[in-house]
Amino acid sequence: MQVQSDAPGASVGIHDPHRGSLEVQAVARSDMGRKRRNNEDSYVVFDLSQGLAHSDGISVQVDLGSPGLLLAVADGMGGHQSGEVASRLAVETLSKEVMKALSEKQSEATQTRVALTKCVEQTNKTIYELAAGKPEYEGMGTTLTAALVRGTNVLVAQIGDSRAYLLHGETLTQLTKDQTVKNSVLELQPDAVINENLGSMLAQALGVEPEVKVAITDAELGQGDILLLCSDGLTKTVPTDDVARIARHGGTLKAKAETLIALANKAGGPDNVTVVLSTLRQKED
Repeated sequence: MQVQSDAPGASVGIHDPHRGSLEVQAVARSDMGRKRRNNEDSYVVFDLSQGLAHSDGISVQVDLGSPGLLLAVADGMGGHQSGEVASRLAVETLSKEVMKALSEKQSEATQTRVALTKCVEQTNKTIYELAAGKPEYEGMGTTLTAALVRGTNVLVAQIGDSRAYLLHGETLTQLTKDQTVKNSVLELQPDAVINENLGSMLAQALGVEPEVKVAITDAELGQGDILLLCSDGLTKTVPTDDVARIARHGGTLKAKAETLIALANKAGGPDNVTVVLSTLRQKED
């Protein structure tokens, strides 16, 4: 399996014979940033029909329906490069688990939702057991935001604060909610005053505890819509309005991804930044 972490980019086209000339295109980019010595972000663009993760320069056509396309971003944490290990293991394990769990017969939304949730839970277990078994990996963990595209339906699974957005027309909607201490406290005490440093800490991450609570969001990807997955290296440096502007008017998916990363680095590039973009559009003959 080939999974990207700090690679120049990836692209994949998916053709659905039942929908004529519609296709899903996806582009992924990851950058170390300006302040970090290594990239602890990982991503995957995984064609479930072929069991293949795509790297830069590869373009394929597969059925837009079942089993679909898996997109994921993971932002690792932990010393001695163990964050890099955790994020890479997250996207590798999730790809394998989803590949095993989903079949063409599992087309109902409820079945797919349950299957994706269990796959993320198993991914958490795999990372947790590795961290528990090796002292050098103690305390490692990672965020994970994954999107399963099947037909025009998108299921987004989230652990941590990597985000998913959907651009529909001129409107950019955040599909995920950051799983931070601040948001957890505010859910219980809306008027609470929270220290900024404490509030930005993750409420949960993959691999830190034996169990996680997976947040699942359901959305529809219409023609011309854009799905964006990203690590917080983007969202903590580039204002949402700028993200929306680039998503709406940034040219090709590749150009949009490169512009977003460039803006994050222009703002100081304090963290690794990863962007995965996908869209449903007419296939060019």
